[in-house]
Amino acid sequence: MTRTSRTDRPVRGDRGATLIIAIGFVVMIGAIAAGLSSLVVSAMGDRFILAELRDRQYAADGAIELAVAHVRSLDAAHGGTCSAPPGHIVDVLNEQSIRVDWKHSCTSVRGGDGVVVQQRNATFVACPDTGAACTPSTAVISAQINFQQSTAGVVTHTYVQTWSVTG
Repeated sequence: MTRTSRTDRPVRGDRGATLIIAIGFVVMIGAIAAGLSSLVVSAMGDRFILAELRDRQYAADGAIELAVAHVRSLDAAHGGTCSAPPGHIVDVLNEQSIRVDWKHSCTSVRGGDGVVVQQRNATFVACPDTGAACTPSTAVISAQINFQQSTAGVVTHTYVQTWSVTG
């Protein structure tokens, strides 16, 4: 009779490998969690800065639209001429106080029908209100608008020539 040898104890050559794999897994999950939490904290800080910038730009956009409507309503008898002095308005939108300054400049062009038409251009600059006129360094939005006037001095068409967000 042949006898086969049997051991009662299993071979334990991989002792401790499971522990190393478990520790490695925990370290990897910890590193991922630390990276994600750092990203979330950084993004939350940027969110408030971007929200403030967005609110200021939206407020400036609305204030310029208000100023354009005001200047468009001026006819030749009420300050809607090329010789009209520069003007400004201050408006509060999105809890932002915005000042809009404008100045007039005019040209005359001959229309397709041969009639000479006066075009009143106005340059608008919006900035946070500090009590002083807007400067190029404080401008949030700049726009140039063309107000085409009839011979009676009433605005017949309004054209946006430029509209740029600068800050």
